[in-house]
Amino acid sequence: MRLARIRPTHTPAVLITRGRLIEQLAKIINLPQDERVKAFRLLVALLAVADQRRRERYCAGGCSHAWHQLGTARRPMDLLT
Repeated sequence: MRLARIRPTHTPAVLITRGRLIEQLAKIINLPQDERVKAFRLLVALLAVADQRRRERYCAGGCSHAWHQLGTARRPMDLLT
């Protein structure tokens, strides 16, 4: 939530922490437009964190994943700041 720059009390943040991800994503899709922007930022931030963790765990010694070679000067999480 910090990376997405939204508060833990914003609707998308509350929904995503309530479990049953498929059901919560369906609710996020139906949020009003202003809440969808927050949801998008949150989901992109979550993907960035997951990708960073995966890189650290599986690709630390180098890898051949093309998507890891796109912006070698910056980490994905840096793009959100």
